[in-house]
Amino acid sequence: MDEVLFYISQGDKNEESYGYITSIHSSKQYASLRQASTLKHSTKLTGFGPGERIITSCIQKSLIHVYSYGKESIDQKIPIPESLTSLCIVSQKSSKEMLKLPNFRLPWLLIGGSKSGKLYIWELASGNLLNVKDAHYQGINVIKVSCCGNFLITGGEDARVIVWNLFDSINCFDQAQIKPYWSITDNTLPITDLILNDTGIISDLKLYTVSKDNTLRIYDIITKSLLTTFILPDSIESVCKDPANRVLYVGLSSGLIRPVPLYHINPYNSTLESIGGNNKIITLENDPDLKNPFVHHQGNSVTYLILSLDGTCLLSGDSKGQVYASDVITKQVIKQFQPCNGPISYMETATIPTDIKSIPLNKKHRMIPQLKRVLIGTDPIEHNITLDIPEKLTNDDEDFCFWLNEKKLEELEFKNSFGDVNSTVKSSDSDAKLQKVSNAYNDLRSKYEELIKEHSKLLDKLE
Repeated sequence: MDEVLFYISQGDKNEESYGYITSIHSSKQYASLRQASTLKHSTKLTGFGPGERIITSCIQKSLIHVYSYGKESIDQKIPIPESLTSLCIVSQKSSKEMLKLPNFRLPWLLIGGSKSGKLYIWELASGNLLNVKDAHYQGINVIKVSCCGNFLITGGEDARVIVWNLFDSINCFDQAQIKPYWSITDNTLPITDLILNDTGIISDLKLYTVSKDNTLRIYDIITKSLLTTFILPDSIESVCKDPANRVLYVGLSSGLIRPVPLYHINPYNSTLESIGGNNKIITLENDPDLKNPFVHHQGNSVTYLILSLDGTCLLSGDSKGQVYASDVITKQVIKQFQPCNGPISYMETATIPTDIKSIPLNKKHRMIPQLKRVLIGTDPIEHNITLDIPEKLTNDDEDFCFWLNEKKLEELEFKNSFGDVNSTVKSSDSDAKLQKVSNAYNDLRSKYEELIKEHSKLLDKLE
C-alpha cells in the first residue's frame, strides 16, 4: 500500500491547469487531470481506483466536470442551474455484510452551494433534484456533512454557519417547512473553512469554524453551545485537525501555520487537562521569534491544510500553488510537490495499492445521469433509480480470512515502502519437501549423537 495525495488549484486563465495524484512518501505520480481548475471546496472524490470519479465545479460556468479515475481528460460535462462555489457528497450507508464492489457505483447525494446563497441537493443515481433552499444571504463557501450522516453544515460569505438536519432537508417537499437545526451568528466576517470531529458517539460531535475575523471557534452541536473561542493575530484561511483530537492547525493569511493545542499538562499535578470550554476566550499572541508556527509558506496565504492518516505529516497548499509536506514535530519540510499555477483549492489523502496502475480500467463505463433542474415530485412511484446490486460473498469465513491475510500483506508492503529491504516471506505449500527436510535433519541429528557417544567411550579408555 501507498499513501497518496490528490490536490487541485483554482488555475490560471492564461495557462492550462492540472490536478495531481501523487505519493506522499516517494516521488511516484499515479495520475494527473487536464483542464482541472475549481474554486476552494468545489471538488469531491468518490474514491481512489478504477470505477471512482472526481467531481469538480467549473469556475464562472454553470457546469460540473466529472473525471473518471485513470483518464486524464474530462469524462462528462453536466449542466446545472447556476455556478457552484462549494460541493459535498454523501455516501451510502455501508452494509454489515461483506459484498462485492459493483462496477457502477455512485455516492448517494451531491450537495452544492451557489454564489447566490442557494443550497442544491441532488440524488446522483437518478439525477433528481431533491431540494433547493435559500440557505444564506450571500455565497456559500464550504459544505460539510457529519460522519453520522445526520447533520449538514454550511458556512457562507454572510458570516453565518447553519446546521441543517439532512433527512428533513431531503424528505420535506414544502420549502417553507424546512428550518435550520441551528443558526450560528457569532462571526463578523466570512466563514473560510469548517471541520467536524470523527466520532462514533453523536453526543460528542464537535464543530470547528474559522473566519476572516481572526477567530477559531469550537461548538457542541447537540447542546447548541459555544465551547471555546481562539483569537489569532491574522485572518484564518484554513483549518485541519489531528486524528486524535489533540491539536488543531490553522493556516493564516500571512503564510504562517499555527498549531492550536486542545490539551496541556497541569504543572502542579502533572495531569492532562483540556484547554478552554464554557465559552472561554483564549488569545494566541503573536510569535515574533517564530518558535511555534510553520514558516515555509511565509508571504503567501495558506489556502488548504490536511494531515496524513497517522497525523505525523502536515500537508499544506498556498495561494501561489505550492504544496509541501512537513513533519509536525520538527516543523521541517520533508517533501515539496509539483506546483500548480494557481491557489490550491482542494486536497485529500488516501491509501491505494502500489500496483494500482496494473488494474485494468473499464473505458466503456456508464455515465452519471444528467442533473435535473426541477424538483422531483412527491409521488414515490415516479422515483426510478438505476443501480448495480452488489453480490453477497459466498463463504463469509473464508472471505474474512482472505481479507485478514490481504491486510497483513498490505501492512508489510507499507512498512517495506520506507526502506530498501523487502521482508516478504514466501511460504511453500509442498508437504513433501517439508517432510524430506525434516527426515534429513533427524538423520543428521541421530548420527551426531552416535558420534558423541563414541567420542565419550574413547575418552574413558584413555583415562
